[in-house]
Amino acid sequence: MYNKGLFATWVPKPLMLLLIFIFLIPVLSINSVYSNSITDISGALATYTEYMAMASNATTIGMGVAIIFSLRVKMRFRSKEIIVFCSIVLALLSYCIGTTDNPLVVIIAGFFIGFFKTFPFIELLLVMMVILTPTEDRGKFYAMFYPLSICLSQLSAYLMADVVFDGSWQAPYFLMSAVMLVIAALSLIFQHNQRFSFRMPLSQIDWLSLGLLAIAALSLDFALTFMKQQGWFNSPYIIVSILLCLLLIAIVIYRQKGAKRKLVKFELFTARVNIWYSMLLLLLMGIYLATSTLLSQYTVGALGYNNLLNSELNLWMIPGIILAGIYGYMSFKHKWLLKYFIASGFLVFFIHSLMMYLLIQPQMNMEYLYFPMFLKGLGMGILYIGIWFYAGSGLNMDELLGIVGVLIIVRTFVATALGAAILNWASYQGQWQSLYDSALYMDIGDFSNGIAMYPASQLNAMLAALKIVFGVLCWISIPVLLFVLLHHFGRFNQRRLVLFRKIVRGNKVRGYYFSRR
Repeated sequence: MYNKGLFATWVPKPLMLLLIFIFLIPVLSINSVYSNSITDISGALATYTEYMAMASNATTIGMGVAIIFSLRVKMRFRSKEIIVFCSIVLALLSYCIGTTDNPLVVIIAGFFIGFFKTFPFIELLLVMMVILTPTEDRGKFYAMFYPLSICLSQLSAYLMADVVFDGSWQAPYFLMSAVMLVIAALSLIFQHNQRFSFRMPLSQIDWLSLGLLAIAALSLDFALTFMKQQGWFNSPYIIVSILLCLLLIAIVIYRQKGAKRKLVKFELFTARVNIWYSMLLLLLMGIYLATSTLLSQYTVGALGYNNLLNSELNLWMIPGIILAGIYGYMSFKHKWLLKYFIASGFLVFFIHSLMMYLLIQPQMNMEYLYFPMFLKGLGMGILYIGIWFYAGSGLNMDELLGIVGVLIIVRTFVATALGAAILNWASYQGQWQSLYDSALYMDIGDFSNGIAMYPASQLNAMLAALKIVFGVLCWISIPVLLFVLLHHFGRFNQRRLVLFRKIVRGNKVRGYYFSRR
């Protein structure tokens, strides 16, 4: 009989729990580019930061592609084989990045890091689901697992920034390479040799569709990441990459429409309201999450922080993320309306944007940014839990894996990259407008050393542009909240619609009730 756990029967249960966390932390932490060290890596490789951002997005794309057929991999190989093989491959890929001087190698290795980290992550995820929620309540599981995974990611990002600050940009990659080899050794010692079920062949997978989907996502990755550096839509490379992405997606949809064993049931995107509505909510959430780029401009450009201080500042999101988990658990336990749960997340982001608008100034103590970061963590945790729960409503496991692969790409890559592109464009235009307005007054003055005024003018232009962007985000929050509150989230009340129509037509509604009694 199959052992539902990962480890042999002779392993004590306390040791099993410890081993699960020992396995989970490196699998969640390993990445192609550690977000708080992008400038260090790009500076060491003497290249644009856009290459490193593209590599980071490529890791997410690799994860999304792998999730689509991860269930078949689980049914084909033993858990021990999956974790040992993927850990060794991840160690080699991490070592490869640490020893290269070519940014293209970082991008390619980043895609495969995301691809191969997915399979051990799925193994650990299924076990964590049984441990955290034996009743298989998805809402309560998301409320516990997402805060745990996001907090671990933030802690690992800070630790990696500290390693880079005290050593070199290569140190995190060599460290993670060694850790993944230790994970492979522990897996050989403690894991059982049983299978999940009968063997399922991998030859039935539509590898061509997977490859086309990956190339389409990477093309969009290039377009969204290099859009500012290439001059927006003035560059033919940006236009060609977007058109290539759309063409390949159309080909994949056409192939899947007539496929016998579909990887992704694209018809669900039109048949299920919750899926495309969730994608729209994820894109809106990505705009608020992309404010991290604006915060980095402010802390580095105006306040003079380094990457380690930025990482320390990001740690203040952890209390907010934990509070979001508690709030989510109570919400699903008492069956509160999902509409108001998600709306509260966007409301928190509105307060965060308003505080940043009021706080931005040339000089400020770091302590004033702690509470806005707490609010950002709270909003991110609420929306991760709520939107992801709504997206998977009414889907079985076979449908869910294919849809989740696409949604992960949308949530972690498309939403944040598109949001960053929009906010960078707005900030760029705002700085130029501010400099133009200042130049009008400078032209009529007589300055002995006008070039000395440029740094102060540039700083003022940046601060003015950031205030404009955060102010616009505050105003955008109003239609977003209305959009969320007007949606039924799967609990449409036909009785209220009938009563509303009667009221509009002037009919009597005495004796009617808004809900069943």
